[in-house]
Amino acid sequence: MNKMVVGGSHVAVDDDATANAVSIVTGASGGFQVQVFRSGVNIGLDVKASLTDGVLKVEDGSTYKIIIGDVINWIVW
Repeated sequence: MNKMVVGGSHVAVDDDATANAVSIVTGASGGFQVQVFRSGVNIGLDVKASLTDGVLKVEDGSTYKIIIGDVINWIVW
């Protein structure tokens, strides 16, 4: 069975930081990978991420907190 791979980038805005989460409608479900960059450095080691019904949700972790300008790169398959 072939699966469609989709991906993209999202730059966090004030609403994301206030909500402590980003929801990205991908239309795909299966596996996923997320990387978060701040000032060009991958800082997403403690990111909480989940995929439910085609919506990828990236949330604050125990030490990681979403701030304006964070670049969230993602792929879903």
